[in-house]
Amino acid sequence: MISLKKFLDFKGDGSMPGDAPVSNSSGFNNTAPELGCLLAAYQATLAAMGANAGKAIPALGSTLDSALNRISLTLNPAATPEIFHDARRDVDEELSQWADKAQEHQKQSEQTVRELLLVVFEATASTGTRDEKFSREISELSDRLRTAAGLDNLPMIRRSIMENASALNKSVAKMADEGRESIRKLTSEIADYQTRLIASERRALVDALTGIANRRGFEQQLEQRVQSGQPFSLLVVDLNGFKATNDRYGHIVGDEILKRFSTEFKAQFLSEDTVARWGGDEFVGIVAGPAKEGTARADRVRHWVLGEYKLALDNQAITVMVDAAVGTVAWNGTESGLELFARADKEMYRVKQTARELV
Repeated sequence: MISLKKFLDFKGDGSMPGDAPVSNSSGFNNTAPELGCLLAAYQATLAAMGANAGKAIPALGSTLDSALNRISLTLNPAATPEIFHDARRDVDEELSQWADKAQEHQKQSEQTVRELLLVVFEATASTGTRDEKFSREISELSDRLRTAAGLDNLPMIRRSIMENASALNKSVAKMADEGRESIRKLTSEIADYQTRLIASERRALVDALTGIANRRGFEQQLEQRVQSGQPFSLLVVDLNGFKATNDRYGHIVGDEILKRFSTEFKAQFLSEDTVARWGGDEFVGIVAGPAKEGTARADRVRHWVLGEYKLALDNQAITVMVDAAVGTVAWNGTESGLELFARADKEMYRVKQTARELV
């Protein structure tokens, strides 16, 4: 390269320093064998620079290699001094342009890594905020990553990432393991709460004294029957003279009568039917099927449920007569549950009034 430079810096008369002048058709004197060697070495150097530039920064492609190869093709022993000077100038310009592009590419690469680091920093910071137990570890990693993002040297950024990746992975793995365990426990607790809730809701629909459905449970079943559109009947039962029984024997006996009556009352219905305590000494029954099914249940109640109930009071056997008025109506297919109940209740009072008039 130095010899070639000396050749390019030839004297105006065409002589080379320290060499005997040799005349040729190009119009200047040189030493032909030495020039051929110099040209070959120079062209090989240009080719090596182009090839290795592409390997060093693949993103820039083969632009420098193509440019240097094009310049190299203009050089030969017969080239004029002007061609050599133009080649030298073109090489300087191509190398300078490639260096600018390489520097810009380096800056872009570093900026990309910094942006990625900032994204990771934001993610780790957010994760640390959500999980207090690991917040200190994540905070330290975030600080280191933010510091790395401020570096200007890509190898240093890469090294910083590698140093912190292991610690970050361990923290995330711990969080994932404990997260799975927390989810497992939470799922188990939710299942337990759901079971308790279902049991609690069922209890809320059951009369505490008699064990059959309460008014709320009955109203839900009645509404469902109306919504289904299937035929059914409604029974309303009111015990006669129950207040007098309470006054004579006390509420303990009265409660026992209600419990036994409920057991006998429920036994007259099928599993698809619903029986409930409306309140006090009033009971209701929902009977699936046509009107004759409701009438049949009412007859069974009068025959098998009403009558004598034997109980013990102060170690003495007592007999209590239980009578009731039973009102039965069939759903007409259009009325609401409330309207149906009002009609059945009215029928029950009609039956009660009729019984009073017969006494």
